[in-house]
Amino acid sequence: MLAGGFAGAYAGFKGYQLLKEPELRKLKSYRGLIDELAETIIPATDTPGAKEAGVGTFVSKMILECCSRKNQNNFLDGLQDLAVFAIIRYGKPYEKCSTTQKETILHYFERKGARYSGLIGKAQRVVMGDSFFSILKKYSILGYCTSKKGATEALVMDYVPGKYIGSVPLKPGQRGWAIY
Repeated sequence: MLAGGFAGAYAGFKGYQLLKEPELRKLKSYRGLIDELAETIIPATDTPGAKEAGVGTFVSKMILECCSRKNQNNFLDGLQDLAVFAIIRYGKPYEKCSTTQKETILHYFERKGARYSGLIGKAQRVVMGDSFFSILKKYSILGYCTSKKGATEALVMDYVPGKYIGSVPLKPGQRGWAIY
């Protein structure tokens, strides 16, 4: 009975954490951390990095406006956990860690947030929402690939897929087109 009581209490606490009103105002204070996390995922090389492409702003906006309450809570709790983990593990904030340390921290959170595969994993995602790392990675990649810097300088962009036609007559008053 004691084990059942603890399991019930834990489930209740976890449910409260997922469904509570997220403290979205904290997101602004994590802006620098989000930029650094995105830059660790997509670093600057001979192409612009995530920071230069403005991915941190995109990730914050997506969390604020497009995520479910569960995912908002998972993301905010994950940011807080990551900030504390970096200080405990390396004695300094994530932003001041070396590249190797940053990658080690992200690998830890990737493993920590890994879901089961198959039907159990699907049920786990429905009940618990996405993990912090999967949310961060998804929005970092989406933000980078859809940013102007990412789409034009890092990716090869074919403005008009298909065969090239050098001269296409326009009707009087017709505006030109763009394909993204």
